[in-house]
Amino acid sequence: MTATAVAEERIAPSLAPPRPRPDQPERWHNFTDPVPFDVAAQRILDAHREDGERDDIVTTDVRSWAFGSTDGETMQLVRIPFAGRDPGAPLPLRELGFSQLCSKVGAPAPYIRSLPAKLQIANMNWGLTQQQSPALLRLAGGEVRAVLSDRYAAADDELLLEMVSDCLDRTGYRNDVMVRATGVGPHTVLRITLPNEGVPVKAGDVIEHGIDLGNSELGLRSVQVTPVTYRLVCLNGMRAWRSEAAVRMRHIGDPERLRDQIADAIPVAFAEARGDIEKWKRAVDVLMDSALEEIESLRGLGLGAADVQAVGRTLAGGRLLPVDASGETLREALDVETSVFDIANAITATARERGTAARLTLEEVGHRYLTRRAS
Repeated sequence: MTATAVAEERIAPSLAPPRPRPDQPERWHNFTDPVPFDVAAQRILDAHREDGERDDIVTTDVRSWAFGSTDGETMQLVRIPFAGRDPGAPLPLRELGFSQLCSKVGAPAPYIRSLPAKLQIANMNWGLTQQQSPALLRLAGGEVRAVLSDRYAAADDELLLEMVSDCLDRTGYRNDVMVRATGVGPHTVLRITLPNEGVPVKAGDVIEHGIDLGNSELGLRSVQVTPVTYRLVCLNGMRAWRSEAAVRMRHIGDPERLRDQIADAIPVAFAEARGDIEKWKRAVDVLMDSALEEIESLRGLGLGAADVQAVGRTLAGGRLLPVDASGETLREALDVETSVFDIANAITATARERGTAARLTLEEVGHRYLTRRAS
């Protein structure tokens, strides 16, 4: 029996094409009062448990699986019932798992999503029959949250957090660090700072330095240790991703090798982040004749028109400009002197309104701007 026949035999009629299940909810939380590392780590693990029990399935050949929908509503992977093989329960596909499966079989996910059920099944199963390759299916609550290469050596959050906790003990940071923010979902982030070393760059305006610990259990992000600074007045973060101290550690090979890499990376990242405080101090006194021209120059750092306009509105909003002000009014409001400090903060404040991946990218643009103008 072919994969398509198996899938079509089990499909239920439906007026709408099947859809993937949602991914783990993406949540970013800033702590007004910082919390100890262990408290923040437990929040992340609790969010994962709420999402569903984790499990992995290693399949030696994806051709032994079929794409289908037994309820006519949810995209699923089902085991082909070869002789003596129990097909078990169908496994619902989540959004990311569906997209990764489409990439694996060379099918455009938006196109497949738009097709009627039987055409979805025919296209996906034809693609699966062309792939004689192993795969790793990562599950949560019995749903496929990711479809990865069998070479993917998962450094899951629970293991990574234990490694970082051990590093904080060994390097003497345990009693000094606090967590200012956490991000959960497809991306995991802990923003760790040293509150006792916060520095007022202006009267009443304290900036702390620290690190971002980043990870993804789903193949979206390597293990990362990134220098950061954190402005307490507005809870803005800024990431020095292109610095020499920022480290990426890929999910390939023995996960335990990460322990030594993390032990080396964390102290270096803290030291570099401390140096960025001096850039913030200089930025207060570096003035530009026109905020409008300065914001337009951000295109040179890779920002598109929508991002540039959003940063401009953030800065102008600080000048009590109405949110619905016209473009001409915005230009007039920005045709004034400003400082590098204000522009950098407008970038990072704009980042707060984005999802985790876009947020971190925009915070990195903020650091590149600060470095370019205030080094």
